[in-house]
Amino acid sequence: MKKAFYIGAAVSAGISALFAFALVGYRMMALAFLGLAAVLALFGALSGRHTAAARRVRVTMIVILLIGAGCFLAAEIPVLLDCRSAADTAAPHLIVCGAGVHGSVPSRSLTDRLRAALDWLQANPDADAVLSGCQGPGEDLSEAQAMFDWLAERGVDPARLILEDRATDSYENIQYSLALLGPDPGRVAILSSEYHLHRLEYMAEKLGCEPVPVAARTSNPVMFLNYAVREAFAMWKLWVFGP
Repeated sequence: MKKAFYIGAAVSAGISALFAFALVGYRMMALAFLGLAAVLALFGALSGRHTAAARRVRVTMIVILLIGAGCFLAAEIPVLLDCRSAADTAAPHLIVCGAGVHGSVPSRSLTDRLRAALDWLQANPDADAVLSGCQGPGEDLSEAQAMFDWLAERGVDPARLILEDRATDSYENIQYSLALLGPDPGRVAILSSEYHLHRLEYMAEKLGCEPVPVAARTSNPVMFLNYAVREAFAMWKLWVFGP
């Protein structure tokens, strides 16, 4: 049993290193497998020890793991349940939340969102869209401008596109975009990656609008898993510390 724990720990550590150093943007997966490696290694160290102290440590670890799993599921289940668009996504306004830009080229996540935004704008020809996201490290222009250029190149009337280029996080995406729509925005469609929608809806309701979720499907399933796991921790941070 001890050997099996140590082998599992070594394999988990190797997978963690793969996500951390060989792939870009999978920090949560790297941390998850690193944590699993540490737990397996500790159980391996305790395996075969029958002292009272070892039993207490094992019981304490199991209790902590069960509590942690319960807290994780309490946040993760709503995240997964809300990974879909509303039945009726029609609204006078759309907010598109930005994601990374590589130089001036939208990242894979941002491209997924832009494809969904293009479909929505074509289906709602009288609506406008707020494109939200600032310029970050490694970006030659703001996320808002990158979205504007991508949509305009594909035939969307630039007059329908409103740039919001100050937001640095999800809360500011919603806060600053709603400020551009006036004091009583009412029903507003909010578009982002599907794993992101639960948190955005929560924040939008706190800011006084009626959010209509529009899901952009993540084209990479491993990326979806990485960010869906991260959202559980982001929700706990939001609940405990606020935006």
